[in-house]
Amino acid sequence: MTAVRGDAPRATPATGERARPRIFFPELEGMRGVAAVMVMLTHIALSTGVIASEMYGAAGNPVAGPILNTMDVSLPIFFVLSGLVLYRPFALATLTDRPSMALKPYFWRRALRILPAYWVLAGTALLVLNADAVTGLWHVLRPLLVLHVYQPNAMPTGMEQTWSLATEVAFYLTLPLLAWALRRWAVRAADPGARARRMLLPLGAIVLTGAGFAAYHHLPSMGAFPMQHLWPTEYMGYLALGMTLATLSAVAEVAPERTPAAYRFLIRHPGAAWIGAVLAYAAACSPLGGPNEMNYPPLGPAMVDHALYLTISLLLVAPLTLPAGRPGYMRAALSNPVLRFLGRVSYGVFLWHVFYLWVYYDLTGTPLGTGNFWLVTAAVAGASVVTATLSFYLVERPAMRLRPWLGRAPVDPGAQAPRTVREQRPAARPAVQWEPKAGETAPAVPAE
Repeated sequence: MTAVRGDAPRATPATGERARPRIFFPELEGMRGVAAVMVMLTHIALSTGVIASEMYGAAGNPVAGPILNTMDVSLPIFFVLSGLVLYRPFALATLTDRPSMALKPYFWRRALRILPAYWVLAGTALLVLNADAVTGLWHVLRPLLVLHVYQPNAMPTGMEQTWSLATEVAFYLTLPLLAWALRRWAVRAADPGARARRMLLPLGAIVLTGAGFAAYHHLPSMGAFPMQHLWPTEYMGYLALGMTLATLSAVAEVAPERTPAAYRFLIRHPGAAWIGAVLAYAAACSPLGGPNEMNYPPLGPAMVDHALYLTISLLLVAPLTLPAGRPGYMRAALSNPVLRFLGRVSYGVFLWHVFYLWVYYDLTGTPLGTGNFWLVTAAVAGASVVTATLSFYLVERPAMRLRPWLGRAPVDPGAQAPRTVREQRPAARPAVQWEPKAGETAPAVPAE
């Protein structure tokens, strides 16, 4: 995500007021860069034997192994970010009685965002690492259509991490329907605060449903690494968690006095969330999180990890959604040039690092589960960042230039940011109104 300029101001349906341009949200981009580095380091540590695993017969490093193994919380962080960024416009529309975004532009932009760069990787991986395994047209179409997680033994070499992309695609396809259902349920309430509370109830149920599927997939009868473990069902809770944050952020912007108490506490003490995330991460690295091996965990440790990963991803991302702005140390940590660059090319880093791991081990003849962690990291990270940069400027960004073909949109993708207090200005009341109590004022209408 890298938008610095957005749409030209336009009139909003509810008020006739000229809406503010879409605003770039740098902290989310920095968090995406952090998550991309984490997922890459986890896979490098696994392949070099730093993380214990039966797959490679590696005993692992007792100190570095648990720390790097727990970095696979990066994928839940990606899911939470997706739920937050994509649902926030829907949440704002529901709270202010504005029309939701048109579906054709929505699906068009989602396809442009993920498919061109992914197809380049898929074509390269199939040609370079899987040529002998491609014996029919379906073997090519299946990964190109992101359906390779729904059949056993269908994961192409060099693309193993793209199972999570199938979860993202399923979310992209179902989000408009879910947003429509939440809106139908929420508009029965009169004011934004009540609407937000109605939206939060089913989202909480989805979080619990995802945990239920995680438990089901780790029953002893399912065996180790069942195919269903890669399906979206286990991970829907993380996406719903992001949607929950989107709802809380939206209501805090539209009607701050109606914001739930927990989110008001976060506004007053944003640093407490990151402290909690560090403590939860430490718990996940400890024996409480299980044996900390890259093996399929039994039911008990799996559910502990699931709960801790929900907690970590929630507490890391939540302060970045505050409509009154983020603390200076959070901006410094996540908005610096290095992390903003990594966030900009994070999709390419995610796509290419496993491919280069396989290339490295094939070229060097090193057995998997062995190798120098730092040497492999330098080689794989270097190749991945260079390729990701080329992918961004030669594939992803040119694809983004097609975004305006179906509806007005900025050329660059970006997350809509809540306005800070200094950016807020008086505005007409939204269509949703109520009688204010003494001392209360009408909420400002958010920019879209």
